[in-house]
Amino acid sequence: MTKIIGIEVGKTSIVCCCLDSDNLPKNYPEFARSYTPQTLLPNLIGAQTLLELGEVFVIEPTGDYSKIWIDLLKANERCVLRVNPKRVKALKEYHGVMSKTDRYDGAFLALYGAENLDNPTAFLSDYAEELRESLLQHTFLSRMTGNHQRRLWQLLSREWPEVCRSRSGGKPRQVREFLEPTPPGLWRFIAGEDYQQAATRQRSLDESIGSGLSELSKTLATQVCELERKQYDMEQRIQALASASEFAPYHAVFDLFGFGPLTRASILSRIYPYQQFMGPDGKPIKIRVPSVKGNHTNRRNKSLGAFRLSLGNGTKTYQSGQLATERAAGPKYARVALYLHVRSQVVLRGNAPGLAPKYLAKHRDFYQALPPMPHTKAVSKVISHVVKDLYRELLATL
Repeated sequence: MTKIIGIEVGKTSIVCCCLDSDNLPKNYPEFARSYTPQTLLPNLIGAQTLLELGEVFVIEPTGDYSKIWIDLLKANERCVLRVNPKRVKALKEYHGVMSKTDRYDGAFLALYGAENLDNPTAFLSDYAEELRESLLQHTFLSRMTGNHQRRLWQLLSREWPEVCRSRSGGKPRQVREFLEPTPPGLWRFIAGEDYQQAATRQRSLDESIGSGLSELSKTLATQVCELERKQYDMEQRIQALASASEFAPYHAVFDLFGFGPLTRASILSRIYPYQQFMGPDGKPIKIRVPSVKGNHTNRRNKSLGAFRLSLGNGTKTYQSGQLATERAAGPKYARVALYLHVRSQVVLRGNAPGLAPKYLAKHRDFYQALPPMPHTKAVSKVISHVVKDLYRELLATL
């Protein structure tokens, strides 16, 4: 018999539900209403009490609020099972519970854990969760860096206008390559750091018609360099996580698509393990649903739909009366990663010389064969093509 603890995390406390794996209640709603929850605070007493409750802990990864408890449990060698909140919500609704309270959520986390204790695919992968967290932090740092750089270019246009354009007429390189340890030289020079071509830069600055570097520009450049180095540290972690042996079969498929390292990590953090999209028999889930007109049924591939949604390529329908609209659904960072892949590898390098990977060449041909349409719509069509091909290739390979 295993003691399973469902943990509902709040901002200032957690609510715990204790359950024996061999003694599941027959009536889930009645159990959720009648059990005695334990409320623990984030202090030493709360931490010690939590560790004494059981052996297996089921929790929803709700950002920093849950991270502190997950770190505590793992540091003390407890088994932590992270659950997709949508799955717990589906279990609640299946048993007719629509209320959203800490008591109910804690109970159904424990019940979900007890039901699926021997099914690893019912829980989120630790590798994928750590990848997702690292990617979100990297995205945040990139956004901050971009904001600083845009303001810097605005300032340099009057302080040092000659440096704003290279000999070819474009902007000098301002973005560090993936896993490149040092920030671009221009930012290091403005920040006052050691720089190999500092003398050349200084002569250009001395001869500039601009007003000279302001303290704000120097401060922003210093912060850009610091943010770039933080990104580099995060990229090393992302690369190490994505290189785990569990992901080797996935990388073999990604090679056929020409995905870059950040795109690969973004996809892995959302789709691993791939079996989560399949039914209990390991095959795609396909159902028939009534058509809009109601005179026949359509066949739907729920596995493909869930796969697309996990990569931000799904949509949700919002209907009120006679009005119905569809909006993009799914994680934004995965959607952005695929958009950047299509923009850089398919659109901008569509006619690049040399052999391209199998699917990358196919997607370039698909893009070039599209009829005239708005650019964003064309990119969206290619993204959908990429996601569907990826789903089918993984299905055939894994």
